[in-house]
Amino acid sequence: MLFAKIVHNVTKLWNRQTLRKTLSVCLVCMTIFPLLLSMLITENKSEKILTKLAFNQNRDIAEQTAEDIDQMFSEKIKVLRIAVNTAEIKSMLPDKQNALLKAITKADADIQIAIIADSAGNQIARSDGRVVDDAITYRDREYFQRIKRIGETVVSDVIIAKSTGYPGVVIAEPIKDENQQLVGVLIVNVELRSIVDRIDQIKIGQAGYAYLVNGDGRILLHPDRGMVEQDVSWVAPVKAVMDKQTGLVEYEYKKQKKWAAFSYIPQTGWGLIVQQPVEEALADVSDVKRTTCMITVFSAVLASLIGIAVANMMTRPITDISEAAARLAKGDLDARSSVTTRDEIGQLAATFNSMADKLGTRTSALLESEEKYRSLVENISIGIYRETGDAKSFIKYANPALLKMLGYESMDELLTIPVSTTFWSQEEFTAVSELVEQEGTVKNKEIRLRRKDGTALWCSMTALKHYNHQTDTFCIDSMIEDITERKMANEKLCQAHAELERKVAERTRELTVLNRELCRISLQDGLTCVANRRYFDEFLERECQGAKREQTSIALILLDVDFFKLYNDTYGHVAGDDCLRQVATALGEGAKRGTDLVARYGGEEFAVILPDTDQAGAVKVGERILTQVRELAIRHRMSPVAEFVTVSLGIAVAIPRADLTPEKMILAADQALYQAKHLGRNQLQLAGELDSTEF
Repeated sequence: MLFAKIVHNVTKLWNRQTLRKTLSVCLVCMTIFPLLLSMLITENKSEKILTKLAFNQNRDIAEQTAEDIDQMFSEKIKVLRIAVNTAEIKSMLPDKQNALLKAITKADADIQIAIIADSAGNQIARSDGRVVDDAITYRDREYFQRIKRIGETVVSDVIIAKSTGYPGVVIAEPIKDENQQLVGVLIVNVELRSIVDRIDQIKIGQAGYAYLVNGDGRILLHPDRGMVEQDVSWVAPVKAVMDKQTGLVEYEYKKQKKWAAFSYIPQTGWGLIVQQPVEEALADVSDVKRTTCMITVFSAVLASLIGIAVANMMTRPITDISEAAARLAKGDLDARSSVTTRDEIGQLAATFNSMADKLGTRTSALLESEEKYRSLVENISIGIYRETGDAKSFIKYANPALLKMLGYESMDELLTIPVSTTFWSQEEFTAVSELVEQEGTVKNKEIRLRRKDGTALWCSMTALKHYNHQTDTFCIDSMIEDITERKMANEKLCQAHAELERKVAERTRELTVLNRELCRISLQDGLTCVANRRYFDEFLERECQGAKREQTSIALILLDVDFFKLYNDTYGHVAGDDCLRQVATALGEGAKRGTDLVARYGGEEFAVILPDTDQAGAVKVGERILTQVRELAIRHRMSPVAEFVTVSLGIAVAIPRADLTPEKMILAADQALYQAKHLGRNQLQLAGELDSTEF
């Protein structure tokens, strides 16, 4: 999206330029671009060549110097290894060893002194002929401890000699017997004067130099003596040689980019680094770039002057045609080009003059057509207007029909107010504006406009957004049709429809309430308010089918109020009805689950259906019912069983199979009830073990 916008803006800016400027720019670019390309290629190649030369120079110096140092130590170590394998040294007798030690120091000027120490670190022989000092011991020296630990040649870190002030190192070579057991150590002090001079002589440019580091990244030798012993293990080339690498690297040190060649020295475990600031190494590249740039600038200026001159010569006749076209565009229909050449530009001028002649003829026809269109717009009954497409949109033109619709007296008055004020609300104006912005058009959208007197005007709006090339802006043309009467008729129709819907809904609710009440009455016993016989039959049938599917047990309790006829005869039917209601309430408290059903079976008989209940659960519910009825303590002085009203219960429990019927289960419970009555009432009895085939 951003790239497309940039291209659009660049194209628009390019299209605004004159042909003379365009040709000048093209000719200049056609000349300058090859020059710039050539300069870039030259600079790039020269930079690569000089960079490669600088890298190779530093690398060669580092590798050669490191190789020389390694060779020097290799030769010294080789001599020491030969010496420790001689009979004189292995004898560990000072008289035999002194002569060989003197020969070693005499043969190598770098070796200052050679010493033999026994395995305990005590001196036993010296090359300088001095008397062995028993107070001197090497057992605590790092190189002595290391040679005892690894049993191989050890080269110490650089040590500054107190006598000469020059750096040196200690090379320690183990002396072993026939069993390869350590019996002593040959120790030589090697002065590094030649290595120091060699490193100090390495000068690369004004700021390039070399330095030596040990395996821990500490500086051993450096042109700046103050840098010795400093830890630079974090510097990139030092880290590389600590990993035993050899190569080249570019890195930044103290905010300055440097090139460094580094080489690992195997014999000592040291590393040599040769480094130079990148800026200094590329100084020759900068000189080449500067020279190339000056040549390129001079050539570009000369090419630009020539290109501009050629462009002026080529565009002069085109400018004549352009000026004639400009006069014609301003309304001068007599404007003609004076170019008469026979080339393509001359043909263009002739074509332009012919076009100008035809334009005069067509202008007259266009004026006539415009007059007809204006007459149509001015006299049509639909409101038409054009508005600006900016944030604060104003009406630029409106026909008389719109003026009349909105109730304004003059056109000037309408043209001075924002379009948003003609809408009934800001929300409607915003909705229409967003739709036009997104879709570019609106068709037959119903809106409300605000008349001058503040009343609402219902309208159907059609609008189209288009680009005005003359003003380089967007504008919106709209048509407004007054639909107030149609809208009012629709509103009345909608109100009537809504009222009808309301009445239908109200009548439906009343019927629903009546149906629910009717259903409740049809399934409930009017006296006791528990389920009636009809609902009992439906519920038992449904639960038996469910028990068959799930293979769960179901229990049925039939109960009868003991000697209820005597109660009625004694206390009257009103008291009898009240007694039945209290018993029904007690049954509901005995069967507490929401899935259980208490129903009036008939007269003083009741039934309780217990889904998903085994024999123990049914007995528990039955005993709870007996207790609840007894606790009612309803006086019954004529009862032979007790002073209060009691009940007798018959219980049938089974896991039904396919041949189970509700009638068979009722029969089993009724037989158990008969048994309870026969045994003296005020008790419960279970039906015997029921084989499912009996159902």
